[in-house]
Formats: sequence, C-alpha cells, structure tokens
Amino acid sequence: MRVCYFGTYEKDYVRNRTIIDGLRKHGWDVQECHVPLWERQGNKTGSYLQVVSLIKRAVEVLVAYVRLFLKYLFSVRCYDVLMVGYIGHLDIPLAWLLTRIPRRMLVFNPLISLSDTLVDDRAAFAEGSFMSGFLRRLDRWTCRMADLVLLDTDAHITYFVDTFDLPHEKFVRVFVGASEQVFPPREYTHQGNMFRLTFGGKYTPLHGLHTMMYAAKLLNDEPNIEFNFIGTGQLSDEIHKLAADLDLRNIHFSDWVSYDQLSNCLAKADVCLGIFGTTQKAGRVIPGKVFWALSMGWPIITGDSSAIRELLTDGKNTLLCPRGDPEALSRTILRARNDKALLRRVAQGGRQTYLAQASETRIGKIVADAIERKAI
Repeated sequence: MRVCYFGTYEKDYVRNRTIIDGLRKHGWDVQECHVPLWERQGNKTGSYLQVVSLIKRAVEVLVAYVRLFLKYLFSVRCYDVLMVGYIGHLDIPLAWLLTRIPRRMLVFNPLISLSDTLVDDRAAFAEGSFMSGFLRRLDRWTCRMADLVLLDTDAHITYFVDTFDLPHEKFVRVFVGASEQVFPPREYTHQGNMFRLTFGGKYTPLHGLHTMMYAAKLLNDEPNIEFNFIGTGQLSDEIHKLAADLDLRNIHFSDWVSYDQLSNCLAKADVCLGIFGTTQKAGRVIPGKVFWALSMGWPIITGDSSAIRELLTDGKNTLLCPRGDPEALSRTILRARNDKALLRRVAQGGRQTYLAQASETRIGKIVADAIERKAI
C-alpha cells in the first residue's frame, strides 16, 4: 500500500513520526508532501488564534497552502491513501479536493479536538462565543470529510462521536507511542541518595502543574526528594509565582529542550511525572510523556482516568493516583521512594506494555489493518 502523508503538520512531532515510521516498518511505501508552517510556532494549537485573527498570519498560511498544492502537483508519486497529519484541521479541505478525482482514501490524524483544547481545556475562548462555535464546526466538518479518523483513546473516540454526532465506525484507536530513536530502552537504575522526579512538557491546565506544586509543598521537608520541571507554556508565570509563594526548596525549573536532550534528562530521574489535571480532556487522553517513559522502560506516576486504564494498571506498569489531589500524589511519591522493587517491577512492566501495545511496529500494524478494512 502506498501512502502520501500530507500537510503543514509538524514534521518531528511524535504523533506524526510514530505513524510514518510505523507504516514503513510494516512495509508500506510512505512519501511525505510537507510544507513547514507550525514548526515556527511555539504553541501549535494557540497558533490557530493567530490564523483566524491576524492578517499577517493569514497571508502566511495562504502562501503555505499555495506551496503545498504546487509541491503536490509536481512532486507526489502515485499513492493509494492520503493521510493528513497533526495538526491538520486546516489541511483537510485541500486534501479532500485532491482525493476526489481519482477517488482515493482520506485519513485524518487530528490527535485533538480544537474546540476541546482551546475552549474547554485552555479557556482561550468563552463557551458560546463565535470562535467556540466555529471551532466545533471545524472539528465536525474535518472529521466528516475524512474516510477514517485516528484518535488516541477509546475515551477520546466516544467524545468525538457524542459531541460532533459522528459514526463510531469512522474512528480507530491508535495510541500516541514514542519515537524509539529518541526514547530508546535503557537499563533502569536508582540514581543515588537523591530521589528525583522529572516532568517534561507544556505548562497547560491539562497537565495539572498546580497539583504537582502543592504535592511538592507537602514534601518540602522530606529529605532527598527533588522535583525537576522542564518546559514552558500558558501557565509558566503563574506556576513560577506559585512555587515562590509556597517557598518550595525542592524544585528546579528549566526551559524546554530538544527531544534528544529530554530523553537524557528523563534518564537522570528516578521517576517520571505524567499528568494530573482535572479538565475533562485530561481524563480522555494518554499524553506523549507517558509513552516516553514506557518506551525507555522508566517508571512513571500519573493521574488515574478511564483513558489511562485502557493501557495501564496501578502497580503493574505504572503508579496511579487521583487527578487533582496533591495529598494522594505526595503519598504515591513516598510509596515509590520507599519501594525500589516496586519501581523496578513497574519499569519492566511498562516496557513490556509498550512493546505489546504502543511500539512503532504495533502502531503501524493497527493503522494498516484499519485502512485495509476500510478499503474492502
């Protein structure tokens, strides 16, 4: 089967790379028709605010789509399936037109709902506003245009089906996975007297940074516990101020680093930290940072949810605690610090789960099987 991976997607974003590399490992021919647009944006979803509100940004987007169309006309070889990558909502109308004559399958890999992310999760637009309505219609229209839509959890699929009135058979669950070149398996070892916990990611409501700050406060006087936070984002100023107000002595902040550097940073931790936010979206996703740890064979503590339980089990391949509960998180951290055998068991179990359900090879097979079923 021949696939053209198409659009203005972020080329190195893990969701795109795992599907492209997974299909190639499955033996499929995957060519990329890509024009960079979102790589220049520090906040991809936030960039949609600029796309719809700033004339300068609108012109930049228009030029990108002219270039994309010309690249398609003059560079793309024959293919059977056109797949639009994350974050590709604005790519879908052009992709739909290109797959009409001759008729070919259109697969959409959105990963997120724009309305869920920008209205419900990040509160960038008020519920009931013009923009919230536009984003919901955009989510619905783009999914309707596609023949097949790839989402990361069953919980997310249920949300799309119920919210946008879409047929369940249009969707297939494909876990996010991790780039195995960037997050290769490592031998897990305890790092010495200091017990280090590391979070890497954006400072957004989804991740529950406030919960982690208050958990750190409860552990402020515990010897040899250290938190490392790597990233920036919407809540950066607020989180730094909270850490100062709480007089946290056990926290270190650093800016976002490349994924290659991030892998080495995580390997210096005893435990990785997942997400603990209480937004509805936080209960529907399994974020990339969970898969980074699983791919490396590193233990991770993350918030409990129906989505997480599609893949993970407390004490077997992860450590879970209620989301939004600093006391529960602090107890789970102490449990991890005091039980090295548990950490080794969770690390090994996580790696085994990753290989069985979320590796690039497994992801490639799931996507290929779904496309072949749809083509029958």
